Amino acid sequence: QVINSMRFFKASFIKLLLVFTFTGFIPNLPAVETKQPNIILIVADDLGYSDLGVYGSEIRTPNLDTIAQQGIQLTNYHTGPTCGPTRAMLMTGIDNHRAGLGTNSAALRRLPELKGLPGYEGYLNDRVIPFSKILNEGGYHTFMAGKWDLGKIKGKLPTDQGFDRYFGIADGGGSHFSDGRGTFAGQQMATYFEDGKSVTKLPDDFYSSESYTDHVLDYIDSAPNDGNPFFAYLAYTAPHWPLQVPDEWIEKYKGIYDSGWEEIRKNRFERQKELGILESDVNLSPMNRAVKNWADLPVFQKQIELKRIELHAAMVELMDFHIGRLIEYIETNIERETIIIFVSDNGAEGNAIGEVGDNKYWIPATFDNRLENMGKRDSYVWLGAGWANAMVSPFRNYKSYTTEGGIKTPAIFYSTKGRFKKNTKNSIMTVMDIAPTILDIAKLEHPQEKETNLLPMTGRSALDYLTNKTESVHGNKPIGWELYGNRALIKGEFKAVLIWPPEGNGEWQLYNIIKDPTENNNLAKSHPSVLNELITDWQGYAEINGVAIIDEDIGYGRYQ
Repeated sequence: QVINSMRFFKASFIKLLLVFTFTGFIPNLPAVETKQPNIILIVADDLGYSDLGVYGSEIRTPNLDTIAQQGIQLTNYHTGPTCGPTRAMLMTGIDNHRAGLGTNSAALRRLPELKGLPGYEGYLNDRVIPFSKILNEGGYHTFMAGKWDLGKIKGKLPTDQGFDRYFGIADGGGSHFSDGRGTFAGQQMATYFEDGKSVTKLPDDFYSSESYTDHVLDYIDSAPNDGNPFFAYLAYTAPHWPLQVPDEWIEKYKGIYDSGWEEIRKNRFERQKELGILESDVNLSPMNRAVKNWADLPVFQKQIELKRIELHAAMVELMDFHIGRLIEYIETNIERETIIIFVSDNGAEGNAIGEVGDNKYWIPATFDNRLENMGKRDSYVWLGAGWANAMVSPFRNYKSYTTEGGIKTPAIFYSTKGRFKKNTKNSIMTVMDIAPTILDIAKLEHPQEKETNLLPMTGRSALDYLTNKTESVHGNKPIGWELYGNRALIKGEFKAVLIWPPEGNGEWQLYNIIKDPTENNNLAKSHPSVLNELITDWQGYAEINGVAIIDEDIGYGRYQ
């Protein structure tokens, strides 16, 4: 009887299908999204792990909080230790030591021992192709505004690397106002470009976060109406030093931080537990050695330090405000599915910027850093180690280090059509995974399979992970880091890390970063075989990627 019923159903279905075919009637089946989506990549500059509300912050970031709560919030996303190396990996999916940014381009000016080494060109070399070029060749309209930091010579600008339109700063940083000053004595004026041409004068009302957002909105609004999707890369320089905001924003956070950096750091730590970002048994990592107890600071020093963090917080909220403008425009005017990806490039800046090179002479001779002028156009201040420790809560160290405070940041994936279901994900994902993930979303392939002169991407697409088809991106695959001589490798549940003095002891340490994500309990002595395995893996990573082996901290740490 069951067999006869199945035969009847099959015959009836065939007859019904023939009726649909010859009458032209199409049943009302659910619609399937087949178009390539628009993609927007937003990168903050020196934003610490806990600097957004959804990551435990007291800073007001309602727009980013909303898309994190409606999309996917990553709690175990890793970057490079500083901006240039991170952006090289971001755009190519390949380790920075192979892509041309083995160290920051600015650092090459003061590290002659690295100049000329393969992978240390200071710009994207010819062995890699940025995914923006693949998108552009695949039919995407491509736009960028903001910080490039991957080469400013002919052939290496964004408009040479697959972007139809570009406006922004080619350097690693600069004034956020129209004066266009650089961030180092060796480069006193920042370099701006628009569509491949040098910009010699910025508009009088220029402010970085506002202007970069304006340009991206204009590019999207004026894109050709040909049915093709767009990719927009919005690379803010906030909250990178110098810490500056329009006058009406300077007092926004006055009084919020008066309790000091230890208390703010602890408060964020407790909120992270309440939000479920941290397990209840996780311990807060210790502050950096260079940081003094807040209670021991003289009153005048506290006033200066409070102004620094108030400006940092205002810059973050102001950036979120402009991101809100972009989100509102997309939600209101764009019917096509639009993917929004938000990340930071590294941890918060805690290094002694005033001691780098000739900055200790150039800054006091050039800028007005009196308390009442801090944050204005002609001032030049930075965050400092105490507040940076709080901004990366609960982790240790900050930008430039391979400990979690330097390489672990916020990351959000959001779709206007609900492709990414509301979720918090804790499996490790890295900046090198962004490029292959975007290509996967766009249904485009890296040309390496056809052109053997290009390096293959070492990152992996996280799309299946983000859409709950797999539980991890990397499994037990080892992932390595190196910058300024400091090193790290993560493999499965373990992380080996080596930090040179003054912040480290120059010895390899081992942590179970699943049970101990804040790197408090060094397992080097109790698990020597595991540590030796990870050290061997790191040596293999260094050899494959052409890492220059340096047995000291040649970066910011030497100035502390």
